[in-house]
Amino acid sequence: MEKRSEISRIMVVAASSARRSALSALASQALRGRAHIHSSAQLSLDQFTLSGSRILLADLDAPAPAAAVVRFLEGPPAGIGVITLIDDPEPAWVRLALGSSINAILARDAGADDLQLAVQAAEAGLVLLHPTSVRGLSSENLADAAEGLAEELTSRERQVLRLVSAGCGNKEIADRLAISEHTVKFHISSILGKLNAASRTEAVSLGIRRGLIPI
Repeated sequence: MEKRSEISRIMVVAASSARRSALSALASQALRGRAHIHSSAQLSLDQFTLSGSRILLADLDAPAPAAAVVRFLEGPPAGIGVITLIDDPEPAWVRLALGSSINAILARDAGADDLQLAVQAAEAGLVLLHPTSVRGLSSENLADAAEGLAEELTSRERQVLRLVSAGCGNKEIADRLAISEHTVKFHISSILGKLNAASRTEAVSLGIRRGLIPI
């Protein structure tokens, strides 16, 4: 992985103190200690702004905090990233989140590697989705979500997608493109998010249908 020299300022929001402590430790592990972390039991725009945080990490274990994040996304400070942890989210909530400025929707048991990718997505202005965030959407809703994102794959993402379609694993893709396996994982996560695909296979199928992969 490329070296990080900057400090990420993160606000962790979770209902219980034990969960806040666990997520704060996870964020610190994901960023190798290069994180300045605030925590709160409830999401408040004023508190977030005063903390100077640039990334929100919200644990959504109930409908109320999930709704609070949607309200927060209606008018967040410019240039911030929003990462949520939620299990089996309602399709309506996912559509609202995707139509706003959310950067990542992960499962609540996400590990340090997942969180590291989510932070990178937030800092790059990309979208990272866990497959459970996509499965509940119908084909029509998925198309609506894609309309909301309206992001084209970068040239490097197209290269990665074509190598995936050729059956290459992460290590082989990394070797062919002279990049790290971690960077490959990041590109694949970005591709899945942009295509609203739940798996590599689905991403390839969508890539073929959209003319991104020559056949």
